Amino acid sequence: MAPTISLVFGGLAATYVFLRVLLSFTQDKREPPAILTDIPFIQPLVGMIREKSRFHIRLRDEHRLPIYTLRLPFQRMYIVNATDLIPVIQKQWRLISFASIAADAGNVVGMSKGAVEVMKRDLTSEHGFSTSWPKFIMPAMAPGADLDAINRRAIEVYVAEMAKLRASSGADLKFGLWQWSRKLMVDSTTEAVWGPQNPYRDPEVSEAWRLFETGFLTLSMFPMAWLFFPKLHQAREIAAKAMIKYMRNGGYKEGSGLVRKRVEHHGELFGLSTDDIGRGELGNAFAVLGNTTPCALWVLYQIFSDSQVLSDVRAELSALVTEGQDEDGTPTSSLDLAAIKEACPILLSTFQETLRFRAVNPGPRVLLEDVLIDAGGSEPLLLKKGAMLMTPALVQHSDTNAWGDDATQFNHKRFAPQTLAPGEKPAKKPNRVAFRAFGGGHVLCPGRHFASTEILSLASLLVLQFDIVPVAGKWPTPTWENSPLQAGFPVIDEDIPIELHPRDPERKWRVSYSGTDKAMDIVSEDIDAGGRGAL
Repeated sequence: MAPTISLVFGGLAATYVFLRVLLSFTQDKREPPAILTDIPFIQPLVGMIREKSRFHIRLRDEHRLPIYTLRLPFQRMYIVNATDLIPVIQKQWRLISFASIAADAGNVVGMSKGAVEVMKRDLTSEHGFSTSWPKFIMPAMAPGADLDAINRRAIEVYVAEMAKLRASSGADLKFGLWQWSRKLMVDSTTEAVWGPQNPYRDPEVSEAWRLFETGFLTLSMFPMAWLFFPKLHQAREIAAKAMIKYMRNGGYKEGSGLVRKRVEHHGELFGLSTDDIGRGELGNAFAVLGNTTPCALWVLYQIFSDSQVLSDVRAELSALVTEGQDEDGTPTSSLDLAAIKEACPILLSTFQETLRFRAVNPGPRVLLEDVLIDAGGSEPLLLKKGAMLMTPALVQHSDTNAWGDDATQFNHKRFAPQTLAPGEKPAKKPNRVAFRAFGGGHVLCPGRHFASTEILSLASLLVLQFDIVPVAGKWPTPTWENSPLQAGFPVIDEDIPIELHPRDPERKWRVSYSGTDKAMDIVSEDIDAGGRGAL
């Protein structure tokens, strides 16, 4: 027995020494310092699995490094802590690439080999498929007629749902907040984006998409996933075939400007087949649904779970409502939701603060070549080809240097114009560069204006027309230990049972959306563009 034990411990010791030597020889002194190297390659992996999104916050607070390296099995990661480095990295978008990650998604949605090859060409050029499409579709998602049309259609779905709920005021209006808000967001978004032939009207397709969405990362990581995860693969194929049918039937011709621009880019400019374009729309679905649905939940939660927030937002919105009555004397309320962008600074601030407080997107990029960056030291830092670089939103959004000493607290007026009492000191102004909920730079989310209007409109209608109360009597503190790793906003572990109580159920509501040519000043790029929306 003793010799066996000696052999085991000897083998472990030899393995440890080998890994230490390997780490030493493969870590360039010019790279950001490597941390968690006591158990080489394994220690960071264990920490990521155990601590999830909290992992990078702990490392920031313990090591206080502007950027550091994590060495994992067969992979190195650079994690950005310092906000000052973000503009430096964004200027290197050709080599510190998100387009490479987007191109890999072609395999996950089942696009043909030829289509994936097209997506992976010219990744360092503005003219490649994966680098050019965000800017190509931007005109359809910037303030203007196309964006007004897509917003208007989403709001029509909300208005119909509110009317149905108000007409059921005598019934038991109990729901799970997450499931109900998610379905409403999926219905409104898919109707607005894909139009009259929207495939997601079919409950089987909608459910298949939901399952595929939860397993997106699993399918992207495992080879032969169709063999090991047949249910996920089947769900993908149900959604893909529905979207292919939509494309073959010309449904996109009646769809939004976004879909028409994507078809023009993918098909006319880069020659993708109709079937590949259809499968590519699964990626589009992930972009327009993957983050907006949990974000909407959190916005509703932050408003209705805090009486002060609810009171402030409701007062602001009520000032926009025009009261009147029908010929038969029935009281009416009229509201143009386009006005909330400029007339509701507290509502807009609450939305932005929810994004800051709740976003967990890791901000991944891939190094296509070796890159030297100026990090403020005596020598440039080396970022190696093939490495992953991340700018975690949680790290940036909880940085006291960027947001002040109350960075870890929810302050619904943080982004609103400050009104100071005599002698009162102004609060620290938000650092918009540190605001990462919509990404930034060359990969700034093209759909941010649509998502913002959509979520704010839903919140506004609910605040004005309903009281939402938790069935349990008080609002719980949600957990999200099982949230999908790719989620930009946490998906809660357990739903929150709620009751909806219509306010003044006899009143009729006339809701419109007149449109606007002004962007909401949420990200630094939009502010720099003077409210026109960054292109």
